[in-house]
This record gives sequence, structure tokens and C-alpha cells, in this order.
Amino acid sequence: MDKVIAQHYSWEEFVEKISVDEYDDGEDMSPLLEELAGLHEHPFNLNTATKDDLEQLPFLDADEIEEILAYVYRYGPMQSLGELMLIEELDYQTRQFLALFVYVENPVEEKEKLRLKTLLKGGRHEVTSRLDVPLYKRDGYQIPEDEVLLKNPNKVYLGNSLYHNIRYTYQYRNRLFWGFTAEKDAGEPFGSYGNMAYDAYSFHFLLKDCGKLKALALGDYRVGFGEGLVVNSDFSLGKSTLFNMGDTRPSIKKFSSTSETSFFRGMAVTFRFGKVDVSAFYSYLPTDATLRKDGTVSSLKTDGLHRTLLELSKKHNVMEQSAGADVTWNTEYFSLGATAFYQHFSRSFSKGTELYRQYYPEGKDFLNASLHYRWHRDRFSFSGETAFSNVYGGWATLNKAIYRFNHRYSVVALQRLFAYQYVGLRANSFSEGGAVRNESGFYMGVEAAPLNELKLSAYVDYFYFPWVKFGIPHASEGVEGTFQADWVVSRKWELSGRYQLKRKERYGQPYLYHKLKVQAQCMPSKVWEWRGVARYTRVRDVYGRHVGGYMGGSILKWKDRKNRLNVAGSCVYFDSEDYKAPMSFYEPSLLYAFAFMTMYGQGMRAAVNARWNVAKHWMLMCKYGATGYFDRDEIGEGLQRIGGRWKNDLSFLLRYKF
Repeated sequence: MDKVIAQHYSWEEFVEKISVDEYDDGEDMSPLLEELAGLHEHPFNLNTATKDDLEQLPFLDADEIEEILAYVYRYGPMQSLGELMLIEELDYQTRQFLALFVYVENPVEEKEKLRLKTLLKGGRHEVTSRLDVPLYKRDGYQIPEDEVLLKNPNKVYLGNSLYHNIRYTYQYRNRLFWGFTAEKDAGEPFGSYGNMAYDAYSFHFLLKDCGKLKALALGDYRVGFGEGLVVNSDFSLGKSTLFNMGDTRPSIKKFSSTSETSFFRGMAVTFRFGKVDVSAFYSYLPTDATLRKDGTVSSLKTDGLHRTLLELSKKHNVMEQSAGADVTWNTEYFSLGATAFYQHFSRSFSKGTELYRQYYPEGKDFLNASLHYRWHRDRFSFSGETAFSNVYGGWATLNKAIYRFNHRYSVVALQRLFAYQYVGLRANSFSEGGAVRNESGFYMGVEAAPLNELKLSAYVDYFYFPWVKFGIPHASEGVEGTFQADWVVSRKWELSGRYQLKRKERYGQPYLYHKLKVQAQCMPSKVWEWRGVARYTRVRDVYGRHVGGYMGGSILKWKDRKNRLNVAGSCVYFDSEDYKAPMSFYEPSLLYAFAFMTMYGQGMRAAVNARWNVAKHWMLMCKYGATGYFDRDEIGEGLQRIGGRWKNDLSFLLRYKF
């Protein structure tokens, strides 16, 4: 039985490759990365994988999934992951990514029927607990004098500075999942101010592929249909992955993240009747919101933080009820579906008087409906969705076409038009402005692999905002272009480079920035790995001033030959003139935790992360990090201010599997 996942890429490099550039633009990818970390820890058998299984991996497009399934069907079970090299549609990087999430073994044992006894005793339990201990004190934890506190009760955090979570999960292969999560953020009260111990709790249950029942979810779950123009609580990789951006695969999935947004709470089900999938879901979810003086909703609060009396007053003050359905007809080359989604809030939304908010949500009830479609034949595929909303009568459409000349050369084009009258509170799709509203654009991308060891990719995205935006009292536009090269020099060395140019308006003036990133990786032996990265950013701000910054850092990793102990150390120096040109760096961190350090000014960051497989069932992880600034005597401001130029922290994670 070959369960050994022979991989060249480490988990940390995978995370950095798919996400660091999206973090630069403010995209929170933590929920997606938590989900992928779970798949990495619990890989599935490639010989018995279904289309639904492979669609969980966002770096695989529809053509690649079809070719993997076709290979196993034609030639029988794979004997090793090395056979992935025989699938021409999979390039080197995709094969390495895939090896992080799959294994191969004899599929005979997979054919047994699903029995209750097997479900309850044949799976794997996992309990993890994480604790973060800051070795510094922010102003929010300093208790002010009574007179000051009476005048401003929000001058202090209600809880201590520790972060803590606990998770329990059960998984039977890729068929049954359940578990719960409890979390307390730093500064949140524990067991007081209305909290039953932790501030946030989550429970999930998911059963898959049981006769005509394709999926049944209870508790917290995620759904996504079409291209995400109506409802999508799933996650995507944005512009960085050319051939599956904007691609929301119809699905119902468990939600096991510590994130406190982007999920539903209730029940969801999908039945498969021949070629037709019928899905329905209902959710009743308490939601955080910022209220106006008249009690109407100004905006929904999505950070999940409840550290002060003001933040606590926004907790769960609006109830969201939602229900939806989707019917999709699938054939070998074509699929057509219809989605309807209804939301009711216990309080009315108020759009306010500002001009840029004129077409913001208003009222308690919102209805969206759409048609989504997909056609694929040979080297060409086309997919899209067109949606309508009852508020203001707005509509939105997104369409994408891909053509593959062969397994080395491909081109993709994407068009979107989101009317400024369109309102989709649960919509989440490919966009520049971060919302499915007030945007049109055209994206063109190409990928080329002239050599087996060399991959080139580039894209250009033009976007236009027809209605006014915050700080821009007129229609505006922008353009973004990126070129990237990945070169496998040898079995031990890899090089990559990425250049990005972006122009858009801010506060009525053009804003231009350049980003350059180069990276080298070396694996001199099976136990040592080194990676070095350098970044340079130059920005022309709205006043015509040029500011810039640079960063250089490296990561050194070691593991013993039995893989019981892994140690990773990282160090980075950064020098940025202004917060407008921040430097980003990904460093190895704890399981299910992702450390994307965004820094500006002059200073350095160093961290050491260790993972020790203590025994068969126990694993312990520890991390120590230190950030120092050379150009200031304090860090941050307000309640987050630290009275010194150094910030040190400790983190621990303990896992028990049985």
C-alpha cells in the first residue's frame, strides 16, 4: 500500500504561492487555507476520488479533473503518484500541489457499503487546541483611572490578551464529517459579558454520497452555485490562478473554520436524480451589525471581534433568515442550472444619504435569481452566470471562455458586468472592487510551458466603475497586469519571479504601483530545505509622490529522517518609506494558523517554528516570533499601541488523533 506522498513542495511553499499576492490586496484567505490544511492533513485516495472530491482543490480546473478521472478509468488504479507525469494536462507545479492532498492505494476496500457501525468506528477523531501568548502589553489592557473609564468605557478591552481555540473533528474517509469549534480572540471576555466561556462556537455535520443523497449538511455549512453572483460562501484564489478564477463549483460543504463570517447555519441538502441535481437550504443566523440611531442597519460587521463594550454592542443584533434552491442539469458536455435565494433580516437596512451609497441595500427582504451554464468540448470550454436582484431591479453577468491549444499553451478570457443597481449580500465572485456591484471589466490571461521545466503566465485586467465610489465622486477605471515565470532548474533548485503593475483611482486621483518579487528554493537533501525571497514595491500616490520599499528574507527548514521533528526558522529585513508600500512575508506557522506578516517602516522579523510528533497519537507545535522596528519607539496606535519598538509572541498547538 503506497500511502507515502512523495512531494517536492512543502505545505508552506504551497500556501505562499497561492495566496501571498491576494493578501497584498487585502483579500482574507484564512478560511480557504484552513480548509485546505484540513485536506492536507487528511488526504484522499486518488484511485477512488470522485469529481466532487477533486473539485475541493481550487487549483484544479475542469479539464484537469476530467483527465485525472479518465486516466484512472482507462488504465485502472494508479500504482504510485509518479503516474501523474503521464497526464499531459498536468504541469509540474500542479502535480506537486496535488501530491499534498492525495495518496494512492488499492481501491478494493473502498467498495464496502456504508453501514452505521462502519461510520461510527471506522473514522478518525482529532482534537486540537491552540494558545497564543503575547509577551508585550497593548494599551487596551492597561486599566485606566475610574474617571477616564466612566467618560469612555471603550478605553479598555474586556478580556485578557490570550488567544485560544479548541477543535474536535471526526472524519470517515470523504463520506462523513462532524465536529465543533470554540474560539476566543485576544481581548474578548471569557465566561462573562454574556459569553458562555468562549466568544464563538461552531458545529458542523456533513454526509456525502449515500444513494440518491449527494450531500446533507447540518449546523454550519457553505454553499456555492454558478459563478457566485447570487450566493457563494465558498472561497476562490482570485486572479493568481488563471484557469479557475470566477469558477464556483455547485456544492454544499462543511464549515469548520474559526472565521465568524461567510457561512450559513441550519440545514442544506442535495439529491441527485440521474442527470439532475436538486439542492435546497435554510439558515437562521445571528449576525453582527453596525446600527444607526434609528435602529436600522448601516453595515454588517465581519471581523468577528468583540473586545470592547462598543464591539460587544454590535454582536448578534440582527437575525438573518435565508433560504435557497438550485436545480442543475448535467450532461457529459453541458450543464444548465437555475438558482433562487431569499433573505429576510430582523432589522431594515438603511443606505444613508451619501451619494456613493445611493444603491446600497435598503429594506428587510432581498431576492436574487440566476441562470448558470457551462459547456465543454475538446479544447474549448465556456461558463457563466446571469443574475437579477429585486432591489432596484439590478442585474449582473459573468462569462468565461478557455481554449487550450495543447497541454503547454492555454488562453482564458473573462468578462463581467455588475450593474450598480445590483444587490447581492451573499454574492462572492471574481471582481476588483471586492463586491458584485458597480463594476464591469475584461480579463485576458495566457499560460505557456515552452519547456517541461519552465512555466510562464501573464494576465491583463481592465476594470471600470460606472457609479461613484467612496472618495471618488465620478466614474473611474483602472488596469492591472502581471507576468510570472517559474523555472525548475534541477531536482534541487527552483526559481520564480513575478512583476505586477496596477493603476486605479483613489480620492479622484490616479494611483500607480509596481511590485516585483523574486524567489529561490533549494533542497540540498531530504532533510534540509532553504527558501529565499526578495520584494520591491514602488507607489505613486494621489499627491504625485513616489514612495517605495524593499524586503529580503529567507526560511531554513530541517526535519529528521523519521519525520518526527520538524524545525523551521525565518528571518526578514524590511525597509519601506510609507504604509502605502507595505511588505508582505509568509512564515511557517502552526497547523490551521497562517502568518502573513505585513510590515512597513524599517525593521526585522524573525521566528522559529517546531513540530514534534511526540507519539503515535500526539503532536506538539511551538512557535516564537519577534518583530523589531528601528525607526520608531512605539508600535501601533489606539488600544493596539505597544509602548516599545519590539513585539515578541509565543504560540502553542497540541493535537491528539485517535
